Amino acid sequence: MHLLNDDTHFQVPTGAAGRHSLDMAVAARTSLPVLISAPPEFARQMAIEIAVGPDGDGADGVVVVDAADHHYLHSTLMLAAGAPLSHLRAVVVHDVDALNPAQQSAVMPLVAGARGCRIIATTSVPLFERVLQGSFDSGLFYALNTIHIKVGDPESDDYE
Repeated sequence: MHLLNDDTHFQVPTGAAGRHSLDMAVAARTSLPVLISAPPEFARQMAIEIAVGPDGDGADGVVVVDAADHHYLHSTLMLAAGAPLSHLRAVVVHDVDALNPAQQSAVMPLVAGARGCRIIATTSVPLFERVLQGSFDSGLFYALNTIHIKVGDPESDDYE
């Protein structure tokens, strides 16, 4: 888990995000959930850039957690479920596809905007295929898919 502070600045790679600057600008100015389908090296940085906002002044209150790091993910979800969240603005869940069914259920209140905390999720796999296979909750997928930013090979169906 990584709690950002005001001294943290992230630069989104222009090659990846430049084509998606309008999507990112819209995503940064709303409180809606965001799903980013992109190669891991771009997805995490894009998510953080969106979470901290267009001026970069929202780094306080942003938590970044890797879904594969089950201990910190559990701690973050417990914090989001029970603690006063006046200081927690956004949770970035990197590699959301790694969530097990119980974790997917625990993330759902954040996606629904419960307690004023926003979720931004990243994936590097075709998440909709996981929904069709039954390994990812369709309700969570559609809730996260409110704003969907896709970065990848335009000739490929990998990020559709």
